[in-house]
Amino acid sequence: MEFSAPPDSEISSNPSLGLVAMFEDCLGCKWTIHLLAQIRCGINRPSTLVKTKKGLTTKVLNECLARLIQYGIVEKTTYLELPPRVEYHLTPFGQEFVEILDRMEALQEQFKSNSDPSTDNLKSPFRK
Repeated sequence: MEFSAPPDSEISSNPSLGLVAMFEDCLGCKWTIHLLAQIRCGINRPSTLVKTKKGLTTKVLNECLARLIQYGIVEKTTYLELPPRVEYHLTPFGQEFVEILDRMEALQEQFKSNSDPSTDNLKSPFRK
């Protein structure tokens, strides 16, 4: 699978920051996978996203979404209407990023099936 970061993303503007560093930065936030799963499923408005997980605050949501936009994983669409409406969607690069997360989930499932029953509580929030 070949990755092509958007030209204005953090990765393409800073060659020393590679995909591994991007993964580390994004996945270091405990909300990232949850938010990507929600956006992928069509929940893309901030007021709805913040309600999808107990403990997720508007401040943390905005910080996480800003980081995802910075890396070109998510794009923000602002509609000029009253009241203003904002939506977030996966970019083509973000869709590739999510495919990697899908592969990680598949590895987790494989790990669970090959290991002891104590790993049964390892669930990914990234189910479609």
